[in-house]
Amino acid sequence: MSDGVDGVIARVLDWEPGAEKALIAAGRKGARRVFDLYYGRAKTRLVAKATGRELVDGWSAALHVAATLAPEEFLARLPGRVGTTEIVILGDIDDSRATDILREQAEHEDFLHRVNAVRALAKHTAPESREAVEKVLADQDLVVRSAAIRCVADRDPGRGIALYEAFLRESGLTPLLGQEARWVLSYLREGRQIPRSPW
Repeated sequence: MSDGVDGVIARVLDWEPGAEKALIAAGRKGARRVFDLYYGRAKTRLVAKATGRELVDGWSAALHVAATLAPEEFLARLPGRVGTTEIVILGDIDDSRATDILREQAEHEDFLHRVNAVRALAKHTAPESREAVEKVLADQDLVVRSAAIRCVADRDPGRGIALYEAFLRESGLTPLLGQEARWVLSYLREGRQIPRSPW
């Protein structure tokens, strides 16, 4: 019964053209199957060629499509400990439960959880998401703080300029973080929209 959907999922894992559209066409049934397989509630041997990092990224893509199709079910199935893949996906689910999880992750001990949570919170509209980003402006990790400043700069360019200027005076600033801050500042000072990424 799941053979057809499993074949579609295997194609997504292998990054085949059109595979994500086929998974979208499978609807909630396809999403449910991805959740079952990803979270170990179902066992099967998918025939996929991808291995290593490509396979991991393929699962991330499949999970993202599934969460987009069935956000309620995704939220219900989340494990107690979420990883960075789930954190990124939660950014696309503007729901108070997702915001609560992201706020927790913005205080996680692992800086990768914090930086991804901040970027995800920037997509949410609730005042609580903005409050969480404001708290992270004091994070000791400069990568995390840089992400929080970028979130603020996107919605308040004037304040972003002040925050980035102060950030550039931080001791321990890496050349890459400094370069990125100066790049964003150039857009802010010219009143232009900041592209998502300098690279």
